[in-house]
Amino acid sequence: MSRDIYEAIKAAGIETDHNESDLYAPVNEFTEKLVAVYAHKSNVTRFKSLDGKMWFNIPFAYTPFWDKVDARIRKALK
Repeated sequence: MSRDIYEAIKAAGIETDHNESDLYAPVNEFTEKLVAVYAHKSNVTRFKSLDGKMWFNIPFAYTPFWDKVDARIRKALK
């Protein structure tokens, strides 16, 4: 589900943020359930943003980052 967690959050219309390949998602009932069944949930942490909201930090789960890496690799192999 590592790739799917980003897609599931976006499909639910929940805002996300990121830093490089790390996905940030707000802590709410929906994201709590996703993280609970996430294959790499032991790597997921929580943090409080400057505005006081709680967020999940989901390492390596920001799919667009990996899509760009894949595109660069494919281009280099041509």
